[in-house]
Amino acid sequence: MQQRPGVRQHRPFGYWVKEIDRRIEEMGRRVLAEQGLDRRLWQVLNTIARGPVGPDDLDRELAPFLSADEPTLRPYVDDLARRGWVSRSGEGDLTLTDAGRDAYARARERMYAARARVVEGLSSEDYDTLMDLLERIAGNLGAEVAA
Repeated sequence: MQQRPGVRQHRPFGYWVKEIDRRIEEMGRRVLAEQGLDRRLWQVLNTIARGPVGPDDLDRELAPFLSADEPTLRPYVDDLARRGWVSRSGEGDLTLTDAGRDAYARARERMYAARARVVEGLSSEDYDTLMDLLERIAGNLGAEVAA
């Protein structure tokens, strides 16, 4: 992109993408830590909260977050079970207990409030425009990578 005369210098686009990502990650880490959770525990809790799910289905649903070092989410399920937040049915399906639903509701409420702070001051139109622009940029980059 060529610099236009008389236009104030801005930090590059990539700077803001990385800075926003860093700040969102830190905010999420802090909010979840207040609830005794980390990101992976939150993802597991959030997935189980949607309804009974088998351990293998849970691994499939959250597969993008698994790795050779962490091939299954069972240790996180075990952690949540030790807290009394998750129970297993006779068939092995995972569901939230009453305590788990309460913990999930508290964490979800705080996460939603934090997410709302992220877009504070943006109108619905601003937000829609931002999402559209980011999606188009991602598409442009996808096309660039494929070329």
